[in-house]
This record gives sequence, structure tokens and C-alpha cells, in this order.
Amino acid sequence: MEHIIENLPRKPEILEEGLRAKTSLRMHYEAQVEVIQKQIGDLESIRNQLGLSQRKMCQLLLVDPSAWTRWAKGISEVPPHIYRSLQWYLSLNEKIPGLTPQYFIGKDPEILGQVLRKEFQGRIHELEAQNEKLKIQIQGTRAGFYLLGVAVLIMAGAFALILSRN
Repeated sequence: MEHIIENLPRKPEILEEGLRAKTSLRMHYEAQVEVIQKQIGDLESIRNQLGLSQRKMCQLLLVDPSAWTRWAKGISEVPPHIYRSLQWYLSLNEKIPGLTPQYFIGKDPEILGQVLRKEFQGRIHELEAQNEKLKIQIQGTRAGFYLLGVAVLIMAGAFALILSRN
């Protein structure tokens, strides 16, 4: 029985009043946060980069504005999932340039669809123009093959006529 109790995961020990030792998992998360911070910056620089007010940033992250204030002033630590969310958002924003915070904050999910339709409408027109050029080329190629076929038939007929005279 003692062997089983010894192998159970333990709660972090109390260091000071109200403070606990960090678990290895917590330390791992904090290390990941440091890497993410080096990649994308601190909260305020990200907010400025996105051009959002604190209120809009809190709406994007689904956090209370008082939490943002505590984080910005260094009163409390930013939870690791906040940096991960921002990392994912910025990555997604690079892949889909029309993606705006308003898509997540706004009440109308049709916003992104409208932006993407505008973006792809130009590309669709380009592809339609290329398609028309290819159709013309195919028609020209077909006409060339028809002429070649007629020429071959005429030559075959002439060759047959020459052979029949000999």
C-alpha cells in the first residue's frame, strides 16, 4: 500500500504562504510562452500590430478587460493559452489575408465570406480570360488538324491515282 501511495502524483509543495512550487508541466508551458513572446512580441505590441483597442482585443480573446489591465501592468501573469491563441490567430491571419478580428468579434459571420468573395472575384476573372484564350488555341489546333487530315486524304488520293496509272 505504501508503494502505491509513494507513486501517486503529489500536489506541489507550499513554498510561501499562498504560493506553490511550479510543476514540470507549468514550467514547460512557461518556456513555450517565452518562445512565442520572442516570435510575436508582448501583448501590447501584438494589440498595436493588429490595430485593436484594448476592448476589442479582450473581445477577440474572450477575456474580461480587467484581466488585460492586470496582465499589461504586470500584476498577474498572462495565462499560456492567451499567447497560444494569439500565435494561432496571427498565423491564420497570414494564411487568410482577408481575415479580420471583426470576423471573430462581430455578430455577422458573413463578413469573412464577403472579403474572400471580393478577393477571389479578381482571380476568377483572370482564370476565365485564360480559359477563353485556351479555347481559341484549341479551335485553331483543331482547324490545323482538319486541314492536315484533308491534305493527307488528298495526297493519299493522288498517290493512289499515281499507283493506279502505273
